[in-house]
Amino acid sequence: MLKYKPEFEETKKRWNYFWNRQLYKRPIVMSGCYKEGKENYPEDVFTLRYYRACNGLWKQQIEIFNQFAENFEFLGDGVPSFNPDFGPDQFAAFYGARLRFSENSKHTNWVKPIIDDWNKFLPLKFNPENETFQKLLKYTRLIADDSKGKYLVSDIDKHSNIDTLLALRGAEKLCMDLYDCPEIIENAMLSLRKDFPEICNHLYRAGIDNNGLGTAHSGFYSEKKIGVVQADFICMMSPEMFRRFVLPAIEEEIEYYDDSYFHFDGPGALKHIDDILSIKKLRVFQWQAGEGQRPNFQWLDVLKKAQKAGKAVHIFGNSQQSLTPEIVKQLHKELNPVDVVYDGVAVKNRKEFEELENWLEKNT
Repeated sequence: MLKYKPEFEETKKRWNYFWNRQLYKRPIVMSGCYKEGKENYPEDVFTLRYYRACNGLWKQQIEIFNQFAENFEFLGDGVPSFNPDFGPDQFAAFYGARLRFSENSKHTNWVKPIIDDWNKFLPLKFNPENETFQKLLKYTRLIADDSKGKYLVSDIDKHSNIDTLLALRGAEKLCMDLYDCPEIIENAMLSLRKDFPEICNHLYRAGIDNNGLGTAHSGFYSEKKIGVVQADFICMMSPEMFRRFVLPAIEEEIEYYDDSYFHFDGPGALKHIDDILSIKKLRVFQWQAGEGQRPNFQWLDVLKKAQKAGKAVHIFGNSQQSLTPEIVKQLHKELNPVDVVYDGVAVKNRKEFEELENWLEKNT
């Protein structure tokens, strides 16, 4: 049992069924709401987490998360967890780039490209003593110590493989490099691929393995090793270049994990969907339509295509339209319940969620 998830054992059982491509009573559903009387709790838990992490405000961030979790109900199958992220470009920082913030936008960070001349930078080599990486490990250990018996330490947001090169080189130059010096990019990708397991292994030993209790990421849970794989830059690549430079890295990263899902980002990436769906070991396909697009649950053609390929789909709303219980009921008639995860279902209270849960059990 976890303090913030009293029904953790039941939740584990349901996730075990899911990863084994089986159904336990109903599909996976994750939701949450503030406890009665706590509805006005300030929602700044995650907004400044990168800023606090990079600036050593670790105890403050951990205290803020605990205060939030004390006042929040993690409904359904979502497992309470917190990750030690330093920002979306942290993998690039492991190779020497410096994470930067703007005083006007402390909610995220970035790095300035540091590769101007490949010949001066190659070969790419991860150094475990890298300052940012060592700080990340220390932060992970601190969260792991605090989490025991309460919540899980979640895996970090990995913009690895080609996204790391994007941050280190810059989009325009990397696009040209694919034509002008493809062998250099191929060699750089080989180096990143070689380093990936070492980086992940360090993180797991630091606390992401939760002392054998299982692994988590954004509510998802596995008794084994779960991981999110992504490559956002592929929206700017042709299918031929994607298959040459990136697909092997994605396949290796998915192979590294016991249970995995792929974050597929933006309409520009749709030209690669068949290649992604052909990866046998991939379990979950997360379609992120992107800013200005309709929410992912309205892309039934994409979702059904993924399910037809034997993948589970991750369903959620966006800032324009929430995933409501009524929408879940409509989708339940269209999608295979064995291969779906409904996430962030918008409910006002536990009673409203339990009504949806009961409906799903009766209609599955």
